[in-house]
Amino acid sequence: MNTNKIAIYVTIVASVILIGGGVCYKVLKNNFDKLTLVTNKKVTEAAEKCYFDGVCKNLKITLGELYNNKYLKEKVIDPVKKRVYSEDSYIIITKEKTTFFPN
Repeated sequence: MNTNKIAIYVTIVASVILIGGGVCYKVLKNNFDKLTLVTNKKVTEAAEKCYFDGVCKNLKITLGELYNNKYLKEKVIDPVKKRVYSEDSYIIITKEKTTFFPN
């Protein structure tokens, strides 16, 4: 009877750990995805504003251009890896969408 209780407790604990781990992973992944989306949106909006104001002439705009023209006041940081994006990272503006390519 004692081994049955131990087996039940081990099964319950293992189930809680598996379910809790899966939920934690999903919540953290969703959070990181949203943080990345917000960062990309901030950069692409600044690039579009720079281009449509006529300050940035090319359809390929680097972060360095955005910093120099004061469209981004602070360095852009990758929210997941906690590192500063290179000034050589660029944004490409097309008719359909604006895409950020971080380095």
